[in-house]
Amino acid sequence: MSNKRLRQVTRILHILEAIVLGAFIYGPWGDGSLLEASIQYFFFPALAISGIVLWQQPRIMKWFKRS
Repeated sequence: MSNKRLRQVTRILHILEAIVLGAFIYGPWGDGSLLEASIQYFFFPALAISGIVLWQQPRIMKWFKRS
């Protein structure tokens, strides 16, 4: 996968995760414990990781090429 394609896929996932988190915070679905657990243990960590990958992609790719 090229760097451009990886960045596009990561950006789309990051935006979708942010939409889910925003819908949870500002929507009327705040009482669902299953939704709350999935936000806490999947969507928020995935949002943070995808943000770090978007921010530090060249450094991460260099690290993977050395390994």
